[in-house]
Amino acid sequence: MEPVAAQKGFSRYFPVSVRDRKWGWHVTTAGQMRMQPGQAYPPPGHPKGYNFDWTKGRVLDSHALVYISRGSGIFESRHSARQVIDAGQVMFLFPGVWHRYRPDPQTGWDEHWVGFDGVMARSWVKNKFFSSRAPVFKPGQEEKWLTLFTELLTVIKLNRPALQQVMAGFTAQMLGLLYSGQQAGLAGDDQALLIVQKAITRMQTELEKGLNAQALARELNVSYSSFRHLFQQHTGSSPHQYLLELRLVRARNLLTETSLSVKEISQQTGFEDEHYFCRFFKMKTGLTPGLWRSRSMGRPALKHISARKPPVRGE
Repeated sequence: MEPVAAQKGFSRYFPVSVRDRKWGWHVTTAGQMRMQPGQAYPPPGHPKGYNFDWTKGRVLDSHALVYISRGSGIFESRHSARQVIDAGQVMFLFPGVWHRYRPDPQTGWDEHWVGFDGVMARSWVKNKFFSSRAPVFKPGQEEKWLTLFTELLTVIKLNRPALQQVMAGFTAQMLGLLYSGQQAGLAGDDQALLIVQKAITRMQTELEKGLNAQALARELNVSYSSFRHLFQQHTGSSPHQYLLELRLVRARNLLTETSLSVKEISQQTGFEDEHYFCRFFKMKTGLTPGLWRSRSMGRPALKHISARKPPVRGE
């Protein structure tokens, strides 16, 4: 069955308001186009700043994602050698970086694109989540990509209220999928993913048992250095830090939802002792467990405490 999002050409180019810039993320253009075999590329109709010819190439002022759902072609940029683009791949175009691409005259292709910019988008590149030196992705989940582009173009045609903010959400989701696929490739194969999934399940279900990340690696039959690397690639945190954050979340919930004492909560979340738990909790939240509980339940904090009065145990 022919992909719905590629049955005919469609494109929009958007003005950007002050509100859109304050949002931190805005879409500049979005569309789709079917290029038949032998058809001249790109076809006319794109405004200045977006159109280009193969000889000169192009430099954009903003970012863009170009997803190819059918056919094949070639791509090259200032930071990337010429390479073949096949169906299912995504080209990430960066502002200020010369590039060019075109479909194979023998096959043509179906392309879907979204251009975007803003301080949030640029911060993701600045913080090296993406690089102009690795602009081509094979993210998988092709049905999801087609669905996202179909839904994006649908809301554009309906001109929903706060359209820019809705479009920004779709674009951020696409980039999340790209980054997830990229990290999965760096972290390894299905066996590596299974190790991380087992570790996270153990952490979530056995917090009160005082799990140790190094012991967990031994139980999973992997060296700690490899385990730490795999875990970091998948979650962005070391196993030890991830475990501490899980314990902190559980502790906050228990403080809010139960009448358990601070000591009991420290035991149920796997902390070494009550005093360590209190120090860690305050370091992370800025509040003692007792004060967190009072604020979460809407109780006023005490304003005057005698300097000579010893602190309440657990706070």
